[in-house]
Amino acid sequence: MQRIKTLALTLSFLAYFPVISAADDASASAVDHQFTQAVASKKQTSLAALLHENFTWTDQTGKSFTKSDSLSGLSNTSLSSDVKPHEYGSVVYLTGVAGQDPKTRFVRVWVKDQRDKWQLLLFQETKLVGKVATPQATVAAGTPCDNPCKTVPYDAPSTDAKDVVASWQALEDAVNHRDADGWASHVADEFVFNVKEDGNPLTKADRIAVIRKQAEGKTVTDIGTVIPGTMKVWIYGTTAVMADEQQPTIGGHPYRAMRIWVKRDGRWQLVYSQQTVIE
Repeated sequence: MQRIKTLALTLSFLAYFPVISAADDASASAVDHQFTQAVASKKQTSLAALLHENFTWTDQTGKSFTKSDSLSGLSNTSLSSDVKPHEYGSVVYLTGVAGQDPKTRFVRVWVKDQRDKWQLLLFQETKLVGKVATPQATVAAGTPCDNPCKTVPYDAPSTDAKDVVASWQALEDAVNHRDADGWASHVADEFVFNVKEDGNPLTKADRIAVIRKQAEGKTVTDIGTVIPGTMKVWIYGTTAVMADEQQPTIGGHPYRAMRIWVKRDGRWQLVYSQQTVIE
């Protein structure tokens, strides 16, 4: 009888004070580890619960997969749980290197949903070659930049999303005019850009140096046009996630681009970007 009373009291306690599971209260890094385990063990039900409804995986060849396609396709990619977290409120992006021959530079973007649970929104891989970033493609100085510098084929769903797009347009217009200071005003100090050419990083200081050098010459970095229907912007408080596909001005393969923005002092600043060539 005493055991029954004790059990009844325990159940009553749990009804008022429910136990929080590890998944409910876990860090993004811990949930990312659950993700790699679910992929390795091919547990599609567990994996599906971790993926955002708008989840997109872009592999090292630039091919993009939706959530449903990824449930089985992810088992064929090389994953690493050795990650570096970058925390921005309800958005945490994890970066690292995985695989062999070729190695890949990857970024996984986790966002907190309305239930306060971490879900994987973007997973993008870029082939990693060498240790120094290859110079980006250039065009002649004075080459027009209508899309995206002046207009973008995207109907932003909110004021914040419109402001993010406007900041990006101003940033790219500064690149086109070889205005290093103008470009820098839209970029956070911790900015890192993993280039599509080889997956290696450029810092804010690296990009400023490139733009200033171009100002002394006759070329400018090629700014690809946004392919209609590919841009998306998600807002999570003072952090934004952007993704699109772009076509180089000088021809060649299009590429997939993703960016992380943070709002500081009333301005949206770019903190991270990664591109992958669509082969």
